[in-house]
Formats: sequence, structure tokens, C-alpha cells
Amino acid sequence: MNVLEKNIMVTINVKADNSIDKSGGSGGENDNRYLYLNSVVKIECGQNEGTAVCVHTSDANDRHLFLTCAHVVDHTVQSVILRYGGHAIKGRVIYANRKAVPYDIAVIVSERITGILACHISDKTPVIGQKMFSVGFPCREYVPSTVFGHMYRMIHNILTTTCNVREGFSGGPVFSIDRKLLGLTVGKLNVGTIHFVLPSIEFVKTINKYIITNNVEVLNDLESKCPLKMALWNNGIPTFKACHI
Repeated sequence: MNVLEKNIMVTINVKADNSIDKSGGSGGENDNRYLYLNSVVKIECGQNEGTAVCVHTSDANDRHLFLTCAHVVDHTVQSVILRYGGHAIKGRVIYANRKAVPYDIAVIVSERITGILACHISDKTPVIGQKMFSVGFPCREYVPSTVFGHMYRMIHNILTTTCNVREGFSGGPVFSIDRKLLGLTVGKLNVGTIHFVLPSIEFVKTINKYIITNNVEVLNDLESKCPLKMALWNNGIPTFKACHI
């Protein structure tokens, strides 16, 4: 059975520097199947640990643009540490949602580091049953793990999947099997394995507009102004109790 048909966690044969281990068999470190790992970094903010994903690399400014969850950075514009390839990289949060406002997203910039590759953000809505996988750095670990699953349902603009993620995955990417970014991990059920994802359709237009304009004011559009969505976000998704991871 193909691994994509199982809801399991695997740790790809990668070194601590995110490169593919040549001893892992055919393909080696140049295996394009695993290039998605080059867009994923560990993030540390005080006592918080999470995951971030690179969505753009600017040649003009010689810097990377990352997305993560606002709760990972305490909903605060501040400096953070990104870890990739054995490097500790200083990142700067340039935008973070307020705590009581959808959708729990933050934007980070850093200097350009060799090896980090931007992923492609999907502008499509996944369908129920679609296969996907989540990538993240479990807490106190420095090698990324990949968890496979499928889309379960969409609840009030939040995607749910069967990917059984762990603490430390918050802010990390969820990819389609063709390696496009479908969303960001925001949490999971207190009990069970249902996994909550902020879908890319909620932020792709704003992020692309920021990339074009380099105007940080554009990022204010990442906040939902919908009263219904704000009420649901503050009171919890009905019948579900999600916890941040």
C-alpha cells in the first residue's frame, strides 16, 4: 500500500541540516520528491516552538518570506529564531493576527539562506477525501516529520484533515500530493486525531499582493472582518474543541 493511503507519521531520512540522507536509497539528496522539506523551518519564540514555511524568496531584497501561526509568535510583532540547515537565523515578525481575530496567521521575513526554497501556494479548495500531508518539527526535535492523511471536511472556512499531527507542528505547512501549499496547521482536537488547517484560499491573494507591492499595510487584509467568523473563532468551532499545538 502506498504511504499516502495511510494516516501515519514518518520521518524522512534527512540530516539535522534538512538535506536528504544519501544513505536513504535511490534519489539521494537530489531527489525532487523531498524538495518540499527545503521550504520548512523550525521557529522558536521565547518558550514557544513551532514550524514555519517559506512562500517567497526575493532577489531584490535578498530575503525570505515565511508564514506561521500567530499564536506561535504570541500574536506579537517581534524577533524570532528560525532554524534550518544547522543555522540559527534571525527572523522578524512583520505581521501577526490579534488574538481574538481570525485566522491565526503571522508573516516573517529573514535574510536569504542558501538551500531554503519557496513553495507554491495553492489557490484551489481541496475536496473531501483528497490526500495530503502535514510537515512539522515536533517539540524539542530538529528534524522535520511528515504526517499523511486526507481531507475530512470544511467547517466555517477551516479545513479539517486526518493527519495526526504532534505538538510543534503549529504554523507548519499542509501540502497536496503535488507539493502545493494547501494551508497551515492551527491545531487539533483535544481528543482524537482531527487536525485543523487554515486553508490557503484564505490568504493566498493577500500574500501574493504583498509580494508584488512590498507594502506591509496590505497584510491587514489577513484579518477577517466578518462578524460571524469572529464570533465562531472566539467561541470555538461548534461541537469541536480545538487545542493549539
